[in-house]
Amino acid sequence: MILVFWPILTQMGYGMTFSQVVLCSYAGLRGAVGLSLALMVSTSQKIDQYVKDVILLHVAGIALLTLIINATTTGALVRYLGLSHYSDLKKNILHGLTHQMDKNVTMNIEILKEKRHFNHVDWENLRKSVELLELKNSLKQY
Repeated sequence: MILVFWPILTQMGYGMTFSQVVLCSYAGLRGAVGLSLALMVSTSQKIDQYVKDVILLHVAGIALLTLIINATTTGALVRYLGLSHYSDLKKNILHGLTHQMDKNVTMNIEILKEKRHFNHVDWENLRKSVELLELKNSLKQY
């Protein structure tokens, strides 16, 4: 249905690209309709109990597998389709935050250098460690 209405969806709101159509179709396969129909069958008085149990078991199993498979693969699909890029605003905010964190770390190191309890600290090694942590955290975002 998403593919059928895609020409209309491209003209409405922000529009919709083919990558977004693929993601919506993939992420929408959850089995909710099948589960609701299986629950309706299980409450019916005209169907044998064994048949009701088998239908409910199979539909619930398929819905569970769909959830497990979609949950583990949707992130990879988003990256493959290129839908996880940050906007320039988010990049600027991240850059500003990392710059502010760097200033705060430098200021705190200068304050700690004056304390006699920290006389034997290798400040250069500490600073490099903090920079590596900041770099790892910022790379996780991209």
